[in-house]
Amino acid sequence: MRTPVAAACLAFSLCFAASASAATTQGGEPHTAKAEGGALDVVSVSFGQRSRELEIVYRSTEAITPQLLAEVKGGQICTVFEQASIAARAVCVTRSNGKWQIVSRGERVEGSVSQPRESELRLRFEPAAAKLRVGLADVYVNATAAGCSAQQAKAAKVTWSEAAIVSAAVLELPCEHRLPRVGNYRARVWDVVVSGCRRHGAGQVSRGPSGSKRVALTYDDGPSTYTPAFLRELRKLGVPATFFVIGQQVSANASVVRAMLRDGNMVANHSWNHANLGGGGAGASSQLRDTNAAIRRATGFTPCLFRPPYGSTGADLVSRANAQGMTSVLWSVDPLDWRTPGTGAIVNTALGQTHGGGIILSHDGGGPRSQTLEAMPQIVRGLKRRGYTFVTLTDLLGYSERITLAK
Repeated sequence: MRTPVAAACLAFSLCFAASASAATTQGGEPHTAKAEGGALDVVSVSFGQRSRELEIVYRSTEAITPQLLAEVKGGQICTVFEQASIAARAVCVTRSNGKWQIVSRGERVEGSVSQPRESELRLRFEPAAAKLRVGLADVYVNATAAGCSAQQAKAAKVTWSEAAIVSAAVLELPCEHRLPRVGNYRARVWDVVVSGCRRHGAGQVSRGPSGSKRVALTYDDGPSTYTPAFLRELRKLGVPATFFVIGQQVSANASVVRAMLRDGNMVANHSWNHANLGGGGAGASSQLRDTNAAIRRATGFTPCLFRPPYGSTGADLVSRANAQGMTSVLWSVDPLDWRTPGTGAIVNTALGQTHGGGIILSHDGGGPRSQTLEAMPQIVRGLKRRGYTFVTLTDLLGYSERITLAK
């Protein structure tokens, strides 16, 4: 049985399936071409994987300026992925509203763009966010400078007799480039297999670092009959969540728990049967141990996060969770969705309480959860409009994952 697949990784033939200790970075070797001249002449591209994220690096002969990639004037650098049985998909970087943007088929792709030097752009994003699939791919890059279509149209109207007096910018310097100049690069999209994570720092937390606008959605008390719908909605929204599961419910819903990990979500421990474990003791250790064992049997994954039922905790319980390699996690945002107060109330409370580093508590099990499900897209879109990014709890807390790559 395949161990859990967390996300798709794309890397070229030099991206090997790696050991857990070396899997955080693979690939990244440059592919180069001779300079053609003109605007936005991309002469090098590299593809690699850093943990869950695909990294694409473009290098040009001259500075890659915001003006050259202005979206309103058609500026963009696109990597086109051609895979069997699906339509080709272009992932593009452009400049819009004063910010670098990653887009695919007109939709924004969650990720980051940096510019280490004037002539270089680095894109990072999870392949699943761009709907890339596991398997082989043929890949090429198209770079189009802003205003290129207008420039080409102007050049097309110039007669040979006029050529001597028309500027070089019109006739001589190309504004659209392809890499490779002919053909494609061969690539493979790998499965990212996550077998565990490594905790560090405080034994118990209730929020992540407040310095950045990153937040984590968390869902408790599943897996339940509602959970598949939660997973479908997360896929539509292109964001991950962390699921704190009840151990005794895992075996009957093993495929659902595997789907959580396959989609890039995080699975965590919420006790065996939702008992109040605040007093600690040997019974608490047994509940944590049995739940981790059930998750491991179903998925091959061992959690590094534990949430005490009812938020009931104490020093002994925290110590016992830490001893099993888990941080005890509470929350900073509580919309009280378990009371079913109405979708609007859940949304308003979540939006009102969330700040940078926020851990948002909700439930996908333990009762009727249609209100929580209906609230999810409104919460996500509302916080995105405020500039927040959604990550798993392990990512929010800066924990590393045990990852291997598999075909």
